[in-house]
Amino acid sequence: ISFVQDFTRKNQTHAPSNTMKFTAAILALTTATVSACPGSSAFFHAKCEMEASFTDSCETVQTEMIARANGENGWVDPHNGGTYSFTSTTSTDIAGTRTTGDGKYTDKYDFHFEADGSGCKVSACSESQVNSVLDYSTNYCNLHSLYCSSADGCPSAGTDLTYKESFNSCSQHDDVCVATQTETESEIETVKSLRGTDDCKPVSTQDGFDLNSYIDGRWYIQEQAVTQYLPAEQNFCVYAEYELLEKSFWGWDVQVHNYAQEADGTPHDSGDLLVAKQTDDNDPAKLAVSPYFLPSLAGGPYWVLEYDEALGYALISGGQPDIDTGNGCKCGDGVNDSGLWIFTRSQDRDEGLVQMIRGKAEAQGFDISVLNTVDQTNCPKDM
Repeated sequence: ISFVQDFTRKNQTHAPSNTMKFTAAILALTTATVSACPGSSAFFHAKCEMEASFTDSCETVQTEMIARANGENGWVDPHNGGTYSFTSTTSTDIAGTRTTGDGKYTDKYDFHFEADGSGCKVSACSESQVNSVLDYSTNYCNLHSLYCSSADGCPSAGTDLTYKESFNSCSQHDDVCVATQTETESEIETVKSLRGTDDCKPVSTQDGFDLNSYIDGRWYIQEQAVTQYLPAEQNFCVYAEYELLEKSFWGWDVQVHNYAQEADGTPHDSGDLLVAKQTDDNDPAKLAVSPYFLPSLAGGPYWVLEYDEALGYALISGGQPDIDTGNGCKCGDGVNDSGLWIFTRSQDRDEGLVQMIRGKAEAQGFDISVLNTVDQTNCPKDM
């Protein structure tokens, strides 16, 4: 139960392009209201949805962001010279686009400003406009670069802002928004998987994991978190099954077959699209899943945290949870680095067993409120 990372959108290293200038007329208040996220016509795409709390007033924050987008005082986008433009601005909302330094990609972004005492609470979202999942933190940087501070190594156009960020659906928000960042993507992911984040402890995978035993039979999903490819509307008759394949050019050697239904019986079947492979010689319970035609880099984490064949259950995570909800931690709800699942060999729900697995997830630090029940009744007889 996982999908794909977009490996085509790595951070650009091209020379900065000139930042678009805006006239006072464009910045005049309009009646437009920015929605929670700008939307995308791409079937599956990367995005970053987040919040930032500032000690500065909303007027100060918005003025600084507009000044940066205008390139005032010589400001240049530190994330490799992108170009910002606005599609609408009001006293509470900004919407616009950012084009990468090489001109290949244009993402849409929204900011909503709300006074919070003497400070300001900002809700922000950036979405890719092409099929993509792994964006190397580009959507995050689209937002972050307009307000980041000197403490982050960011230039300002006039005001050095003070803020704290929190993330809703933004699985990639690594510290790579300043072009001088030296850590590679693999180094960042390695550190994240080993130590978790400041607020989320590292999860552990199943000791002595036996892949052959694990894939020897169908798994029925009893509970699962919402992801982009498994919305709540598809929480019916969900199952997953696997079989060994001859290793492909990219190293994929496990066929993945996922199935789900909507309440009216509408099926969603992955067919033979998805494949998997083990990714860590020292931890066989860590796998990655991807469409078969993509390279290993495209694989989304699939970690077997708990597995007991005798009792017939497994607990699966889309990698290391890194979003602190206040009730524990969770993975994202996009495509890669997303999801949490409770598997059982039996299609019939054993409430005692499910509650035991939920307890194991909670003991690993997960916010188990993200888990929704899958209805395994009234399913097709040929399942």
